[in-house]
Amino acid sequence: MKKLVINASIIIVSSLLFNTAGIFFRVFLSNKIGTEGIGLYQLILSVYLMAILFVVNGINVAVTRLIAEEGGRASFSISRALIIRALSVSFLYSVPAFLFLYFGAEYIGLVWLDDVRAVFPLKLMAVGLPFAGVSACIKGYFYAVSKIIRPTAAQAAELTIQIFVIVKIIDYFMLGGPEYACAAIAVGMTIAEITSCLCILTFYRIERWLSGGGISKIYQKASILKKLFYISLPVSASSLIRSSLRALENIMIPIGFERYGYTNRSALEQYGKIQGMVMPVLMFPASVIIAFSSLLIPEVSEANALNQKKRVDYSVTRALQLTSIMSILISGVFAFFSDHLGPAIYEGTDCGYFMKVMAPLIPLIYLDIVVQELLKALNQQVSALMYSVTDAVARIVLIYYLLPEEGIFGLIFVLYFSNLFSLSLGTRRLLKITRLRLNVRDWAFKPVLSAAASGFIAVYLLDLTGMNPLPDVLYILAGVASMCFFYFFFLVWFGCLTRDDFKWFKILFNCPSPETPDK
Repeated sequence: MKKLVINASIIIVSSLLFNTAGIFFRVFLSNKIGTEGIGLYQLILSVYLMAILFVVNGINVAVTRLIAEEGGRASFSISRALIIRALSVSFLYSVPAFLFLYFGAEYIGLVWLDDVRAVFPLKLMAVGLPFAGVSACIKGYFYAVSKIIRPTAAQAAELTIQIFVIVKIIDYFMLGGPEYACAAIAVGMTIAEITSCLCILTFYRIERWLSGGGISKIYQKASILKKLFYISLPVSASSLIRSSLRALENIMIPIGFERYGYTNRSALEQYGKIQGMVMPVLMFPASVIIAFSSLLIPEVSEANALNQKKRVDYSVTRALQLTSIMSILISGVFAFFSDHLGPAIYEGTDCGYFMKVMAPLIPLIYLDIVVQELLKALNQQVSALMYSVTDAVARIVLIYYLLPEEGIFGLIFVLYFSNLFSLSLGTRRLLKITRLRLNVRDWAFKPVLSAAASGFIAVYLLDLTGMNPLPDVLYILAGVASMCFFYFFFLVWFGCLTRDDFKWFKILFNCPSPETPDK
């Protein structure tokens, strides 16, 4: 129980702190380089994500799953053998990604993005890719064995260095215009990636020293290399295809806005506002869910490998239930308080309006994240790849036809359709392989009613007590606190939450619930 409390606290606190820092830093950047600069940065970032997700995602999932399935959680010698093999596989992913991004930067900037200002930042970002691959292998090990504080510390070092470097150099770089402002961000990201790699390697060497440094003969088995490729290649291919299509989508959005009637600069500003300013805020609370979902992989993989169906069903059920309940609350918060939240974060913009319009997207996005992680844990990465490709193609087709006709509201419609479509495909597959049933009444209908009722009550009480003239930050804090209180009160009153619902966290930390033993 002590380990449970420590790990849960680390995940929740660190995720919230990192993402809070990220939001404040995003505000700092938007004030420095403007919405046009944010739009250019988002375009560059969409291409960079193609490379880094290809390098990182597959090998991270493969290490985490194999350590759980091959007994590495109980034996460091097995884990070490797997990591040695994984590092060689990571090299095969990171080198082509580096060559593509560094030597292809001019073609990408001039032909794909139609903006020469993207070339220099892309070359700088390419340098950090091999280091990201090494970090992914070691972090996969630490997540598999539930030693959360090591990757958390490495992430803290990465974020701190990134912000420090960018803040120190951006004013000097900005003298050259938006291109060099984005280059300053690229320099900070690359230095931070190298720092994170060195940090996580140091933690691993300490772990090796404490464990005696032995290595299992499993290292010599060709089947291990085959398993690493079998797991990592579909995930990496899925990441590459999905991020490539997403990059194409991001390139098409400003073009669609221009065809709608915006100027080139205004098109970048509108794109930067939605993708670079509003979406990061909507995704901010997802940090805790994303962190927990990374812990689902080793637990569900181990239970699935041992054919412990009850343990798998319990984990999947609780993950879907509590993700739905929490995401509906977060959606309600944005729906009721975005008029104050938008101006408090991005002064002088209409971001608050778009936060309100896009608030119902939140449950769809958050549930899709968890469903995708569960599919990977259950050896369904090929299905996840097919769904990703189908969803991305549908988005591109809709963007091509809708944006020139509807502008920014066409983009919002595409986001709604895409997330609902992707979630439907993933959930259908997940329910088919687990034979579970969704409890729509307790997981969706009653929580939506509870969120609506608690939001209206919170706003009414704030107006009744005369708190409306308060500064936005104080008004939001008071409103969210009262809304959360009434929301959970209604959930308990409706019977949506019981004491057993909070025991699911034990699953994530290798503590199976006593109510669902495997016999």
